[in-house]
Amino acid sequence: MEFLLNEDQQMIYELARDFAQNALAPRIEEIEKGELVKVSTGEELPQLPHDLHMQLAESGFIGISFPEEYGGMGMGHVEQALVLKEISRVSPSVGKCLDVYILGLEAIDLYANHEQKERWLAPCITGEQTVSFAFTEPETGSDPKMLKTRLVKQADGTYKLNGVKRFISNAAYDGPLVLFALQEHEGKEVVTGLVIDKFCKGYSISTPWEKIGYRGSHVYDIFMDDIVVTEDQILGKPGDGFTQLLGTTAYGKLGFTAVFVGTALGAADLALKYCQEKLHRGKSITKFPTTQLRLSTMLTYAHAAELMLMEAADYCDHNHFANDDVNTMRAVQARTAQAKGFAAETATTVATMAVNAMGAYGVCDEYHVERFLRDAAVAPNIEGSGDIQYLIHAMFVAANGNTNAM
Repeated sequence: MEFLLNEDQQMIYELARDFAQNALAPRIEEIEKGELVKVSTGEELPQLPHDLHMQLAESGFIGISFPEEYGGMGMGHVEQALVLKEISRVSPSVGKCLDVYILGLEAIDLYANHEQKERWLAPCITGEQTVSFAFTEPETGSDPKMLKTRLVKQADGTYKLNGVKRFISNAAYDGPLVLFALQEHEGKEVVTGLVIDKFCKGYSISTPWEKIGYRGSHVYDIFMDDIVVTEDQILGKPGDGFTQLLGTTAYGKLGFTAVFVGTALGAADLALKYCQEKLHRGKSITKFPTTQLRLSTMLTYAHAAELMLMEAADYCDHNHFANDDVNTMRAVQARTAQAKGFAAETATTVATMAVNAMGAYGVCDEYHVERFLRDAAVAPNIEGSGDIQYLIHAMFVAANGNTNAM
């Protein structure tokens, strides 16, 4: 077994690392604050600085794992993980922004037809539009059976959409919104996936939520009031939504894993740099065994999570699933859930140790490591809690055996 990147992967890794160091690192404060951008309603809402958003698109990072036919780079999940990890190593906020771009596009790529992909996938890959992905509601948490958003068919063949979605990233950007709603179909309540255009008639959002971390990636509540939906906005057929949700997030968990691994590595990078430069009686404090132990422990945890990330990414690339291939989808979901749960724990552990390694300086904004700790605090609580990830993995293992088998 070789733990080596091929030529294309090495190129992508270096491109992402250079982008993070040169384009993001000098602008962290600006990223965390956000840039006020006028949207189609005329409102000014905070977003990732527009030029950085466009650089993500122009570098190919948004479309890295999507087909060339729609403007993507046609690469795999290993390349996607490398990009998200290296960007998050400098700015977890930008890593999360990019990850949620990819999450929404994953749903469209997996479940939309050709005409829908041309309509929504291509403009988002170029950066012209920005996709959102909306499942969570005030009462749902991680349980799709608690959905309240409803899609009701009208006499003229159109649908009316009503409901509220919570903690939705990119909701203030113009572009498509992938969401899931309850629908009555053939006498049963089913979950249906669909895509609407943000800021259409009946669409409105809250002010952004104030949160401990990922301050450069803004989340909102979305309010949908009698939004008109047509047949060409439905993904697949009525009742496919639950499988679509599971399939999209099976790959989506990998993206968040990469963000969390990058967060851990970024915090460890800052702590190592500080300890190397901090002097005690003319010598670096790395001379102390306690400092050495802390640095080794941080890097061991982070490296273990990184290896799990790359193994899960490789597993995704060798286990593609079609719409009806639920068994493969469940296996991918178990593998990425396991990695995501561990990476979330690792991010919080390593970031806490990094702050402590820097003593009083670690809690000061100027030294940046506290930002990684704040971002890491969100990790076990985003797109499904850390505990839920382990339960997803455990249920698959109990039913099917060891998912570590190659």
